[in-house]
Amino acid sequence: SAIAILVLGIGGILAFKYGWPVVQERLQLETSDARDTKAKMVIGVDNWIGYFILCSADLRKRLRAGGYLVQCKDDKADYAARMQRLRDGELQFAVATIDAYVLNGAPKAFPGTIVAVIDESKGGDAIVAWKDRIATLDDLKKKTGMKIAFTPNSPSEHLLKSTAVHFDIAALRQKQGPWRLEANGSPDALDKLLAKNADVAVLWEPDVTRALAHPGITKLLGSEDTNKLIVDVLLVSRKFSQEKPEAVASLLTEYFQVAKAYRENTQRLEQDVIEATRIPQDRVKAMLN
Repeated sequence: SAIAILVLGIGGILAFKYGWPVVQERLQLETSDARDTKAKMVIGVDNWIGYFILCSADLRKRLRAGGYLVQCKDDKADYAARMQRLRDGELQFAVATIDAYVLNGAPKAFPGTIVAVIDESKGGDAIVAWKDRIATLDDLKKKTGMKIAFTPNSPSEHLLKSTAVHFDIAALRQKQGPWRLEANGSPDALDKLLAKNADVAVLWEPDVTRALAHPGITKLLGSEDTNKLIVDVLLVSRKFSQEKPEAVASLLTEYFQVAKAYRENTQRLEQDVIEATRIPQDRVKAMLN
């Protein structure tokens, strides 16, 4: 009986520790009085690891305490649609790399204002390949019939374009070509590579780490070899920023507070990212670097 009570007690403690935060968040959402909610902020994102803090439970909790509801919507890096939704008011915020915003924002009259720089990619974006097919960047110049999976109009295409120019890879400088295998975001590009429908893939984290965990896949080039090539920014709808400037200020304040807390407790950041991505600890450390 004593052992049974002890087991039940430990089980209860663990259930409370891990289950109560989830229950509490759900209760707060369900019991939130619309009259007390100052604003709902929907952020257009994709699975780039650099957006982890922006979509973290900590940030949502802090803002909810101030009367703001925050939701991240993953659009699989469909930047054109993201800009349209920002313009239409379906999104109040959106993330983008500067190159993607220049490319996709122009047709929509640049619907957002840049209010913060989130990060600069230093190895978070990479060109990877099956080593038995494409072992080096020089192979991209020489070999024919290759397939490269990438997300169009995204940082991945920007990295490809820059690589084509810098290393004088004529095939990749063509706007159209049989080598192009367009993907719906980095996870889809990784799936195409692993299925061997592609010889090469352009990915961002956490998919770079996932790809390199497979024997036979090598990195041809990473953004650690570039300088300020891929920089992520946070955009806010021009209309929303005019109507709810205090909401914008609140989100920015709490974002940097959460970033500071994670910087001071890197072990907790690692654990939270492990839980979110299911990637082993040693690889998460390398990815976060």
